[in-house]
Amino acid sequence: MGGRTDRAIALLIFFLVGLMVSCLVMFVSWEGAIARDIASEPDLPITTVESEGQYARVPDWSQITFSSLPPILTAGSFVAPPEVNQVLGYDLSRTWQAGDTADTYLKLGDFQTSLYLQLFNLSTLAQMTNLDLSQIALGALEMAAWQTIDDLVTAIPGLGNYRVMDVAPIAALLRDQFPGTPSWNPDAIGTNSTIAEVLSANPDLGQLSLGELENLNEFALTDIPDFTNVPLQNLDAWGNSTIAGVPGLANIPFDQMPNPVEVFGLIGIVDVVYGSAETDRHNTISGSQQVGFSAACQTNCGYAELAGPLYGKQWISGKYQEVEGGFGALKAVNGGREPTGRHPFGNAFKVVVWDTDESTGTITTALFFRVCYRGVPDLGCTPYFLGPVPFLSHREKEPIFVGLLDALGGASNPAPIPAGVLEKAREWGIPESALTGGDGRFLGNGSLCGEGSGGVDFESLAAAFSSIEGNYSSVGSFVCDGDGHCGRGLGRYQYMSYRSDVRQMISQRDGGAAFLARVDSGATVSEAEVERFFSQSDQDNLFKGDQTRNINQAIGEGFSGGRLIERVGQIHFGGAGAPIDGSTSDIHGRLTLKTYGEELRSQYEGAVQTKGNSSCGRATGELTTPVAGAPVTSEYGWRIHPIYGDERFHTGIDLGAASGTPVQAADGGTVVFANISGSMTSGYGQLVIIDHGNGRETWYAHLNNMNVQEGQQVAPGDVLGSVGSSGGSTGPHLHFEVRENGEPVDPRQYINF
Repeated sequence: MGGRTDRAIALLIFFLVGLMVSCLVMFVSWEGAIARDIASEPDLPITTVESEGQYARVPDWSQITFSSLPPILTAGSFVAPPEVNQVLGYDLSRTWQAGDTADTYLKLGDFQTSLYLQLFNLSTLAQMTNLDLSQIALGALEMAAWQTIDDLVTAIPGLGNYRVMDVAPIAALLRDQFPGTPSWNPDAIGTNSTIAEVLSANPDLGQLSLGELENLNEFALTDIPDFTNVPLQNLDAWGNSTIAGVPGLANIPFDQMPNPVEVFGLIGIVDVVYGSAETDRHNTISGSQQVGFSAACQTNCGYAELAGPLYGKQWISGKYQEVEGGFGALKAVNGGREPTGRHPFGNAFKVVVWDTDESTGTITTALFFRVCYRGVPDLGCTPYFLGPVPFLSHREKEPIFVGLLDALGGASNPAPIPAGVLEKAREWGIPESALTGGDGRFLGNGSLCGEGSGGVDFESLAAAFSSIEGNYSSVGSFVCDGDGHCGRGLGRYQYMSYRSDVRQMISQRDGGAAFLARVDSGATVSEAEVERFFSQSDQDNLFKGDQTRNINQAIGEGFSGGRLIERVGQIHFGGAGAPIDGSTSDIHGRLTLKTYGEELRSQYEGAVQTKGNSSCGRATGELTTPVAGAPVTSEYGWRIHPIYGDERFHTGIDLGAASGTPVQAADGGTVVFANISGSMTSGYGQLVIIDHGNGRETWYAHLNNMNVQEGQQVAPGDVLGSVGSSGGSTGPHLHFEVRENGEPVDPRQYINF
């Protein structure tokens, strides 16, 4: 997976050019989606138990696994465009045939924020399913094939300290690739050489992948030390693996997942079953997470009318009614539509009433799954369109489980990271920080929007430095300065690893101290490690502070215009004491202070000329959700105030999320307020207001902290701060408002939450 080298820069470009739905043209085919009835299928192998005290049959999740779910009834395919696959480094597409079981077409990434499959390690899976990992071939783990040596050293703490000869697959990989090569072979540098020493002498070898072995199945999973003890999420592109491609995972019961499927909520009674000839039904409890779970049905309203505590409510058949679904870029799939239904068991799948048979008074239900990619970039999730997978059937007068009647349409926790997942992560030694994103980092904390002193554009300046220095993940040579400080240049701006602020940022990451120790020793480090321990946001935050100082120094020395940029480059290259237009060169003799400054100016002026695509401070006119995937916990409009108990008008929408969750700008604009709310906005706590320059403002209240200042330009998706509970709040959430010409309006007019 060496393509990750350029991926980091591509990710920002990917979104800034507005790819999203306009470029995300995806094809989904449903073959015979309506042609086959679940009712015609044999008895379903779904084990049920009686819900305690409620006399209703519910799935026995302790006996249900991905491999034991009934086969999908229809064939189909999902084809992601090449642009998406290039950014991700793998193909997000998949194809399935009628009769396939869920473990063969669903991938780990589809459940990143629902079941949290990525927290498993192979040893835990083996214990739960009685597997002997020493007897399972390395090739049985699908993702093993695309792990490079660099990936393995990054994923497995201490692996670089093992001798090559003690890690049989790596030793064989090197022998396969370089049999008898005079310039390098294992014996040429000594049989006791460590993997780190080999990579230090031959950095290119780090890009060899296990898939290049002549026979991956000659080796066992246990032949790589500690490989079976690291979370799956440590491995590169783990989300691209099918569930069947992880030994044991397909046989884990749903109630044993890191975020287990649970049963609680309301039980209704199937009162009367109606066929599709019925029309105009409005008292519904079915819909989607985007339109709510009371979506009216106008035509083809096959449904089950309920009795009991849900008397008169209608659960409409998803076979005949589709509603809006999905979010993010992947929302475009299937035309943004999914069968109407509910989520009584959480968000891992959707439960849909499918066939309704008036003659027998029977309904059958089906499961539908979705495709997700959460991480960098966060593409969101498709609608629930992979199905139908036969589920349970119910007759008139029988109970039916409907879950909670909340904004989510089922039993699910409003926090992005459920408490049970955090507990499981602690049990398995996974830091909470590793759960915040696909790579364990919050997204987009750094912003290069805005101008510095002298009118210097930070975005263009960063692009100019990048064109000279490298990309976010690049690694420089091991060098020592005149004061005896030794290290490597890291990332887009080649910040030296011995800088105290760089070291502080890296050491705060889990495993960062060990990474710094390897850098200090002169050992080779991979670009993947730079991405992990010294993020884009870290680099950009340092860059903006550094260049502000450099710009001010250059202005104080009398520079302006193009010469100001040249001098900024000289100071960056040679330090604050660098002589003006000096002839001192770097260790490679490639550039002098003078020529570095001239090259920076040339690249900067070119970047300014092509900056038309920048979204800094510019409103697109389209709003996106400020907390990706967070549920709405309180709607816009009249409500009983949660603190004062009286009826008041709620001027925004509340999004439920854990404290510390990043809050992103819904569109580009200028920050006009970033402070503790005053008398006019009493109760808002820490509040950020963005003026989008088109008569529209967005407000972000109750923040835990703020990352922006008044007057700062922001781009869509820039992180403004994090979710908190400051001001008048009963718990962590984001209060989000949209105002047009100063008046609050319903945010749902602009965003499908």
